[in-house]
Amino acid sequence: MKKLMSIAALAALGAVSQAQASVTVNINTDFGGANADPTLTVGALDWTVGNALSVANPGEALAAPSTFVGQTFTTYAMASLAVFNNQLGKPIGGLNLNGINPATAYEWTFVAGFRERLTANAAPAGAGTAAFDLLGGAADATTNFFEIYFDTAVDANNLTGKGFQNGTKILSGHFISGDGGFITTQAPLMPPGTPVIGDLDGYINNDYAGLQTLTGNGSTKGIVVVDSYDANYFASNPKNLTLNFSSQQKLAFDQTDPAACFWTGSGYLGGAGNLAEGCANTIGTINGLNGTNFQLQADANSSFGINVVPEPGSLALLGLGFAAFGALRRKSIA
Repeated sequence: MKKLMSIAALAALGAVSQAQASVTVNINTDFGGANADPTLTVGALDWTVGNALSVANPGEALAAPSTFVGQTFTTYAMASLAVFNNQLGKPIGGLNLNGINPATAYEWTFVAGFRERLTANAAPAGAGTAAFDLLGGAADATTNFFEIYFDTAVDANNLTGKGFQNGTKILSGHFISGDGGFITTQAPLMPPGTPVIGDLDGYINNDYAGLQTLTGNGSTKGIVVVDSYDANYFASNPKNLTLNFSSQQKLAFDQTDPAACFWTGSGYLGGAGNLAEGCANTIGTINGLNGTNFQLQADANSSFGINVVPEPGSLALLGLGFAAFGALRRKSIA
């Protein structure tokens, strides 16, 4: 299910998490739930396939012909949790996570925003390789945030892009560093730089019949400083821990629906767009080629580790390797 990228890009991504060792954290998965799941000893959080959207600065675009080295942009991402894993990466629960019984079901979700910069762009015509880094800085409600929510209503919806930032906020933080890359597919028997273009939505029903996209794969990693957490859920104190979050990005969408809307920390912004949801299209008719913003399918997995280089004044570090984020940068590639 995960895609591989170039060795050079993977080596760059690996540098982010070299200072982390695998550990476990005791988690009350549904604190206060009607039929509480047991406390789990968790080594990793495996997120469902979700969405990411890279948003251009005013007056700029993330379509391939308009991107340039040094260009900065903001990426937003979200997903719901698929399963809690142990230290060996094996599923261990929770029993009622994403359940169908409203009396006992619950969900975990995350929303994130961070600044990125295009550091290499070998795809001005559409196909090729792009690299980027994540611009760390102070926490900001709309451009630098990472939040996890617990909700007794299982209402996160990838098609609409809504329901990911409601319920109880149980962890928040901000990004301090990261990097990644994206490879846009070269069309066979065509001039160099000619991209493969396909339908944006290849998941079950095509909900965006008029929209197409560049195709390709990427990956992203980052480090997040945890600013606060709810001890009702994180039963063992996560102080001095990191969360290595690695994700793979892909186009076209084939494992989930492209989202119509994205949470920006203060409101919703359109991705693929749906006026019935109050969100206009911002990615154009060919995602990555003629729109302002760039949207990616993102598949993330995260594991806990020890923060061996703690940032002064921080409660913890959260290592986020979000492929989805890398995918967004791929958009920059476009």
